[in-house]
Amino acid sequence: MTRIPFLIVVGLLTACTMAQAQQPPHIPKPQPEPKKVHGEGCVETGVDARCLIVRDLRAGKLYNILVGDPRPNPGEGIEFTGTLQQGANICMQGAAIQVEHWARKESIKCRHTPAPHK
Repeated sequence: MTRIPFLIVVGLLTACTMAQAQQPPHIPKPQPEPKKVHGEGCVETGVDARCLIVRDLRAGKLYNILVGDPRPNPGEGIEFTGTLQQGANICMQGAAIQVEHWARKESIKCRHTPAPHK
């Protein structure tokens, strides 16, 4: 009598193993191309003073710009191009953009305009 439950267990394990062997291998989904972003607006400090944010004048979207040296100054009008970064960051304000290029734009008049650069 103990052979029958044993044979049932062996049969079930064999069936499960065969079912798994017939499934196609897991193929990872291709990652989408990083989204390029172009914007312009006034640079402001974020809640964290190390963070720089820009509200795009055309789209109205808020961006957290991740930029190396030289960094734009708060109160400057800039135009920038970069790549949208996925996930959270320490600034937690707006969409994070890894800036590839930025330039001052004198035609953008900001409320807190810094002294002109020489």
